[in-house]
Amino acid sequence: MVAKISVSGSLAGAINYNMNKLKVDTATILLTNKILCPELNEAFRASDMMKDFELFMPQRYRTENPVFHVSLNPHPDDKLSDVELSLVAEEYMKRMGYGAQPYVVFKHHDISRHHLHIVSVRVNAQGKKINDKFERRRSKDITRSLEQKYGLHTAEKVSKKRKPELKMVDVHSGNVKEQVENVVREVIGKYHFLTFNEYKAVLTKFNIAAEEVKGSHYGNSYSGIVYSATDNDDSKVGNPFSATTLGKFAGSEALERKYQASKEHLEKSRPGTPLKRAIDQAFAGATTKEQLQRNLFQSGIGVVYRENAAGRLYGVTFIDHNTGVVLNGSRLGKEYAANAIVDRLENPHQYEHLRSTPQSHGSTIKDNTQPHLTQERLPVSDHSATSDLIGGGLGLFDLPITPHGTDHEEDEFRRRMQRKKKKGRRM
Repeated sequence: MVAKISVSGSLAGAINYNMNKLKVDTATILLTNKILCPELNEAFRASDMMKDFELFMPQRYRTENPVFHVSLNPHPDDKLSDVELSLVAEEYMKRMGYGAQPYVVFKHHDISRHHLHIVSVRVNAQGKKINDKFERRRSKDITRSLEQKYGLHTAEKVSKKRKPELKMVDVHSGNVKEQVENVVREVIGKYHFLTFNEYKAVLTKFNIAAEEVKGSHYGNSYSGIVYSATDNDDSKVGNPFSATTLGKFAGSEALERKYQASKEHLEKSRPGTPLKRAIDQAFAGATTKEQLQRNLFQSGIGVVYRENAAGRLYGVTFIDHNTGVVLNGSRLGKEYAANAIVDRLENPHQYEHLRSTPQSHGSTIKDNTQPHLTQERLPVSDHSATSDLIGGGLGLFDLPITPHGTDHEEDEFRRRMQRKKKKGRRM
């Protein structure tokens, strides 16, 4: 059993997330503690739950994030009855220190395996915060103990045997908003990206389009991120969803935090070398972008090409579904940028050395105080001097992490085209 704990300051967000699934019959309420149940034949209402939680909590408390939201995920092979699931949830909350707190246990069945979501508050009636020291370590010890007590599969077996796969949004199967919400939540949790364009590239693989809008949009005054479901031909289908309707996790502020977390992850994991090796091998026998895409797919790597109106490639993003790493080609090195991709497909013999020595090119990381180098002027440093953050290639900070979704590769492509036009006029 795997427990995933999240804390926040929005009680309404946690309750509405679960109640929305209740409305579309993908969740049920198994258990409540210190929450008044409705009369016979009446349904639970989110507003009533909010009042019960607020009545329990004092008006003043110092806890910044008073909401406790945990999901308990048994192994898919664990077939537990509702009574057994309720007992597991009750014992988990009691041993975590929330036995005397108000809480609601939701059973979700929106995916192939049943799992629980529990919403509670981290402040008791006296305004004192529930002990959260070593919270995740204690949670792991408790779930292991519950596995043994109830004869459940262990979390380690779950990770070795099965990895849940994200499904593409299917606009024809209904519940499109819920599908988009689930995919966006999972993508933000699983993948590591540094810019909005890299984030968008991942979403396209799951039939979702995302864009940043400001001011009046779709007949409303709204500034933020808008998500749309797409069909197989990448055309948008149905009404768009603003980030606010999906949840704070899908908004601009959450993405800014994700960019920073991804940056720290990439600094530690150095994913560049294995990713470049896989890309180099995928070029074998590939003479078109489509063939390269198919070869990469065999290694669990997705690729998103960005072309201008004339069909000319100006950007490429690689998505390693195995490790969750998402990087624009230019971050890996000039041999993996858009213009080099085209050249490598047309002149494969000139790049034969890359397949035989996967780490043959590198560049030293530049200090953040130094001016950034453009794609056309990237130097090839001596291999012994390579010490970049993503492993054997272009330093992670040699290309700026541009805010608000701007695309460095597209800007550079346009500048290059303008220089060519000026040169033509001089001739």
